[in-house]
Amino acid sequence: MSIKIKRLTPRFHKRLSSVIISFIAWTFIAISPAANSQAISEIRASGEINLCANPEQMPFSKQADTPEGLQIDVARAIAEKLGVSLNVSWIFSKRQAKKVGCDFYAGVARLKGGDSKYLLITEPYLRLEFKLVTRDNGPVINSIDDLKPLVVGVSPGSIASHALTKNNIRIAVRFPDEASRLQALADGLIDAAVVTNVSAGWFQTGHGQLQVFDAEAVLSTGLNYDYALGLRKSDDNSRNRFNQLLAEMKNDGSLADILNRYGVK
Repeated sequence: MSIKIKRLTPRFHKRLSSVIISFIAWTFIAISPAANSQAISEIRASGEINLCANPEQMPFSKQADTPEGLQIDVARAIAEKLGVSLNVSWIFSKRQAKKVGCDFYAGVARLKGGDSKYLLITEPYLRLEFKLVTRDNGPVINSIDDLKPLVVGVSPGSIASHALTKNNIRIAVRFPDEASRLQALADGLIDAAVVTNVSAGWFQTGHGQLQVFDAEAVLSTGLNYDYALGLRKSDDNSRNRFNQLLAEMKNDGSLADILNRYGVK
C-alpha cells in the first residue's frame, strides 16, 4: 500500500505560531463538504481514501516526520483494512478543506448531540482526557489552590482557561498547541500545562517524565470527550463499515498498538 502526500500550504503560513490552530478548536470545527469526497463504495472503487490533517499538530498529525502522529497511524490502519491507498491532504483551515475534498478526519469530538451539520461521526475509538501536568520535580497538584502560585499553560479561549481565570490562576496562552506547551513546561517558561492524555503520554515516551493529574477533578469542570472519525459526504452504510473497522482494530489489538506508541494505555 502506498501513501501519497498532497501539499496544500499557503505561502503566508511562514511560521507555525501565526497559523497553528489549537487542538481543541480543531476538533470542534464544522468543515463544509466538497463535491468530490466519497462514500465507502466509491472509495473502494477508486482505490484511494483521502484524509485531511493538520501538518503541525503533534502528537496527532505531523507532515514529513516520524512518527507522523496518532491520526495518521489510525488512518493508515483503516486504509490497509479497506485495501486502498491513503492520501493525506495537509490543511490549516476549513477554506482549504473545501478544495481538497477529503473523505474523512481521523479525530473529531463525538458529543452528546452525535453528528455535526457536515459530518457523520463514528463510534469513538478513544476517550480524550485532559491532564494537568508539571515537571517530574515540580509541584504536586491536589486542588486548584495548589495552582495559585503557578503559571499554567493552556489553550486560549478553552473551557480550562476560563476555569483557571475564574479562580484567579495566572495563565499563559502564547503556547497555543500542546507540543509547544509541553516544550515551554520543559524549558521552565511555565509551571504547569493543561494537555490531553495523548500529548502527555507521547511526551513521556521520549521527552521526559511528567507528574500527571486529572484536570477535570482539579478544575471542577467537564473537559473530557469521546474521539472518533468524522466522515464527509458519506452515508449510514459507510459509517457502519467504518464502525466495523474500528471494532476489528480493537479486537485484533492493532488499535491498542497504535495508542501504545503514544503512551496512551
